[in-house]
Amino acid sequence: MEKLNRPKVYGFISVLSNFGFLFLWLAQLTSQLADRVFVYVLMIIVYQLTHSNTGVSLPLLAFGIPSVLVAPWAGIVADRFDRKWIMVISDLLRGLLILLIIPLIYKSVFMIFLLSLLIYSAAQFFAPAENSAIPEIVEKHNLIVANSLFMLTWMASSVVGFGLGAPLVGLLEEKGTFVAAAVLYFVSSAAILLVPLKFRVTTTINKNAHPIGDLGVGFEFIRRNQVVRYALIKLFVATSAIATISLLAISYAGKILMIGERNFGYLIIAVGVGMVIGMATLEKLRHYIKLGTIVVISFLMSGLTLLWLSNTAELHMALFLIMILGLFNIYMTSSIQTILQSKIPRQIRGRVFGVQNMLINSAFTLPVVVFGVIADFWGILAAIAILGWVVLATGVAGIFLPKFKTA
Repeated sequence: MEKLNRPKVYGFISVLSNFGFLFLWLAQLTSQLADRVFVYVLMIIVYQLTHSNTGVSLPLLAFGIPSVLVAPWAGIVADRFDRKWIMVISDLLRGLLILLIIPLIYKSVFMIFLLSLLIYSAAQFFAPAENSAIPEIVEKHNLIVANSLFMLTWMASSVVGFGLGAPLVGLLEEKGTFVAAAVLYFVSSAAILLVPLKFRVTTTINKNAHPIGDLGVGFEFIRRNQVVRYALIKLFVATSAIATISLLAISYAGKILMIGERNFGYLIIAVGVGMVIGMATLEKLRHYIKLGTIVVISFLMSGLTLLWLSNTAELHMALFLIMILGLFNIYMTSSIQTILQSKIPRQIRGRVFGVQNMLINSAFTLPVVVFGVIADFWGILAAIAILGWVVLATGVAGIFLPKFKTA
């Protein structure tokens, strides 16, 4: 209790002075940057080879297939084997496979797609191992801080990574940029090697069991545990919301705010500012309000904010509302992640986080496409309004889940 009552700054100092966490955080940042830079260059190359927008969808397809088919099985691997070496091998494989693409540039779309498929498949093993490792190197009362930092850099690396793509291609050309992405993966693997994470054999895992049965254990745990089940659903909705807003930001900036499509980055900056504020305030807030209640309130407020945004065309008000969305998104995602890490037993964390990884990756595909179609047919503001009602409904549903509110 004494530790929990200390000022919020204690949590940040404690986490940032944890070298194991810092190396894991560095690994996450560099691997995420590599992912985004790789996708940026890949989309350019595929477009130049196919000269079609349909061709550009191939990288997204190569990303989406492993997200659904490989991610749950990757969770089994994270539970059965050394999580540290799973992350190291995932990084090394991605770096080496990117280097193999270089001779194929402007030669074979099929081979580029196939290697991309392998790269994204290798990536699925990193996330469940990483999420399972965080509670093992960070004290329980500091998990909320660690998860806030991870969520912030996850968003930041997505924006910065795509932003780095253009100058890197201009400076290094496509081949040199692929090499740069590979180097980032190798840096990530080196950082993981410095994380003091030891492999602990558990007697609860039967390594001779059939993988399908083993996978079923994870899904059965999710089915039986109401708090975990609803946490995963809410995380999917929260991720879908921020991904959709990021997609619509370009059109919203140009057609609604009339500041030009190229200036949509100001909207992304507003999201980032909100996330930083959320990260700085969540640690103190959680001492007064249960994490589950924070999540429910954040969904309600985010839904209302989106509905307000759908009726706003004034720049300063829009920036303020988008900043509020960033703040509540950190409240939602960091709190949900902490709830999951505290509610899931160590021996099945990998399997559950494998399912979580599948849901998060799926949130960047199907919902984004659906709301993109809605925006094209009924307008951007209509798409934002519908998204607002979905988020608000998710919050209202949480009111009637007492087990989740008290988590």
